Amino acid sequence: MNGMPERGAEILPDTWEYQWFASVVAKTEEFAGRPSHWNRKLYDQPGAIAGVIEADGSMTISREHVLDPARPGYTEGRSLTHDERYAAGGATRMAVFRARASLSGLGDDTGPGVSPIGSLEDIALESALADRFTGTYGGRIAESLTEQDLPVDSFPAFPAYTTATDRLMYSLSRPTDLGPGELRDLLESTDRSQRFNVIADRVIDTQLGDRVPESHRDQLRQDLTGSLRRGLSGLTMAECSQLTHQGSKLTWGHDAAELTEIEFDVNLEDIKAHYDSWDAEHPGVKPPELPDSLRETFLDREEDMRQIWAERGWPAQQPVAGREQEYYEGLREQIYPNEREQEIAQLQQFLWSHTAPSRHTDSATGAGERPNNVHDIGSTRKGQRGIE
Repeated sequence: MNGMPERGAEILPDTWEYQWFASVVAKTEEFAGRPSHWNRKLYDQPGAIAGVIEADGSMTISREHVLDPARPGYTEGRSLTHDERYAAGGATRMAVFRARASLSGLGDDTGPGVSPIGSLEDIALESALADRFTGTYGGRIAESLTEQDLPVDSFPAFPAYTTATDRLMYSLSRPTDLGPGELRDLLESTDRSQRFNVIADRVIDTQLGDRVPESHRDQLRQDLTGSLRRGLSGLTMAECSQLTHQGSKLTWGHDAAELTEIEFDVNLEDIKAHYDSWDAEHPGVKPPELPDSLRETFLDREEDMRQIWAERGWPAQQPVAGREQEYYEGLREQIYPNEREQEIAQLQQFLWSHTAPSRHTDSATGAGERPNNVHDIGSTRKGQRGIE
């Protein structure tokens, strides 16, 4: 899980593979109503990865998992076996997902309050948005490109992330004064690094208007987006688990969104009360920033929510502050009584290796690097063993 294979040989424009994938990207652009950031350079992706889009706009796509199994389904006059139909449908889904990922701008992730590209919250939200698009349009894109009847599965490839995000689109409708579809469109058209901030800005403008001085905005963004970031990134271990039943991931996504909604709404009401009361008592006078006592309340509320997660049996992702390295380094030395606990420890070590402070000194992704933001190939439906 820790490594990303290097890209393979270039796939040239005069090949079937290139032309088919380019047609998938074109149809994805058409259905999304937005242009791709692909620079038209395509490379083979070795290993168990469907493909990635590089920071320079080039893309990789797997021959083994996408291009080769897709080809029979898009060959005119070809009579497909049952296995070939399903393999071509699955390959189409992966190609559409990768094409949809190319529609997202990365943005500058070095400013205050942004989401670093490849951070857990960025991965969760981008995966969910691309997953929902793929489930909605994957079959229609296949129908527009072949006369074969290809089964393109609409079940989420990221059930925890996608379920949580779907519910949050509805719960955030009220404070943003946008319908779920409108809010989703806003996020889709916003650079990945700014998506959480754009939610906060919309809430501030809608709920508080000109009562908030511009100098307060950066801090309020953090106060409002904290629960959203934690609610989505906190699902990473559940989503990555191979032992967790897909139905359980759906449930965890739903419950995580419910808890996130509660924390977000109560924090927002506290913020509104601060500015409303000041405006009522000192009309026309610039208000002070939120008092330290209110920020302590936010922290207490965050701890309460973490405790609820722990009591529901969801694996904790963060150790006690200041003791992270000692905690994670000790995980590999323990003996675990069952497969579930062993997997949790391995996932914790993996997450630590990608979220430790030293990893965040330079969050910009160079042209030759790949953010760790892609899903392992395999089946979109993981093993049917449950941990609950």
